[in-house]
Amino acid sequence: MIELQTVEVPVHMIDNGEKRLDASFYAQDVVNARVLIDKLIRKGTEIGEVNTLANDLYHRPRFKRKYVSKKQGLPFLTPTDLFMFPLRPRKSVIDPPEGLTVEPEWILITCSGTVGRCIISTSMISECILSHDIIRLLPKYIERLGYLYAYLNTWIGQAFLTKDKYGATVKHIEPHHISAIPIPFIPEIEEEISQNIMDVHKLRTAAQTDLLKAEGMIYFDLGLPNIDEEDIEYFGGEKGRIVKSFALKASDLELRLDASYHPPLAQKAVSFLKKSTRGKVERLGDITNSFVPPRFTRPYVKKADEGIPLLQGSHIPLIKPLGIKSIWRKMKNIEAYIVKKNWILVTASGTIGRLSFVSDYWDNWTATNHLLRIIADESKINPGYLAAFLQTVYGQSQLLRLSYGGVVDEIGEAGDLFNNILILKPKDENIENRIGSMVTEAYNKRDKANLIEDNTVRDLENKLEEMAITSLSSGGI
Repeated sequence: MIELQTVEVPVHMIDNGEKRLDASFYAQDVVNARVLIDKLIRKGTEIGEVNTLANDLYHRPRFKRKYVSKKQGLPFLTPTDLFMFPLRPRKSVIDPPEGLTVEPEWILITCSGTVGRCIISTSMISECILSHDIIRLLPKYIERLGYLYAYLNTWIGQAFLTKDKYGATVKHIEPHHISAIPIPFIPEIEEEISQNIMDVHKLRTAAQTDLLKAEGMIYFDLGLPNIDEEDIEYFGGEKGRIVKSFALKASDLELRLDASYHPPLAQKAVSFLKKSTRGKVERLGDITNSFVPPRFTRPYVKKADEGIPLLQGSHIPLIKPLGIKSIWRKMKNIEAYIVKKNWILVTASGTIGRLSFVSDYWDNWTATNHLLRIIADESKINPGYLAAFLQTVYGQSQLLRLSYGGVVDEIGEAGDLFNNILILKPKDENIENRIGSMVTEAYNKRDKANLIEDNTVRDLENKLEEMAITSLSSGGI
């Protein structure tokens, strides 16, 4: 049963600004944020607006996207793509309007769908065309970039970022909603906070680079071509490509008559693996153990000491998972849902095949039953290398072919078919271990960055709340 939430607001809050009458505009966290800012003003803290720290703040007009093959077009990033780990453009476009690229060290803010998510742009992002659904914030003072980013990620900043969202099905915010957000200036801590966030930015950039480099080494060191759908010749030429029409020998059916099990890309990938002279082909079931735990009722708790963080499918592919909840640590059969260091988690329901490596930080967390667990036999294969291989087209094409289900795709009960996925293990063990170490380090860097950011944002929140109830005051910009 949903609990009814009520809040009382003074009439001047309605008269000010956009004269909004929708209740979400006056949600409790928004009121609390306004009250905190008012207290800081009365205590003498200087309050500016976000636009005082920005040279520009804008998004681009909507445009018709002309999608083409990766070889023909420019890499294109949606708001979702910005937060993926690894960062890999899924589509390419031609003839985009001007002004859709960004420079490194801008703050990018999602403004459609899930609004208010922030990330600092990198050199990899700057090489791509970005969706119009992303607001670009160009910092006026690079030395204060980290402080502005941290503030926008506090509960205060998020309350102001999301309070103006509008739209029935898809929510939106506009640049002017962000420009007027109040921001306190606290000179004595701004430098430290900014430095911490820039360290986070560097760690995330290094993590992305390491993970993509590890994948590239698999192609290069094992002599595997980096194939994709563009390399497939469909039956009927370009018209056949539209419906993905292809021919198949009866001897290759393996008693499966569903076309989704026989995609040409997977067939081509398996063929290249079997022809490789630099590695030995292994069945996944011979070098790992895998399982999906049963469905369960999730008893969520709010107190950290009473629960264990729960990973869900939406968290797996992200550079920074958000909205992680905890389940009761005394739940019946809790051991069946705990994951361990060096395991590989694969989304087995919905958008299948996305995976993540369980690092030191995630060790002994729990994970939903919609995640397949792969436990490598470390005497037979390096788990980091295995995670990298499953991220390649050679792993992904074999995973995706196992999907079944009418409305929601599943691979959780693929059984022996899953065990029959082919893995190419390098003959040179040094190559395998070098790639594996790079993957492990990439995930550790990601988690270290997230931990630093969480602590920095929490420290800033605590400082602002402390200042609001004391007689402290701070100077100007």
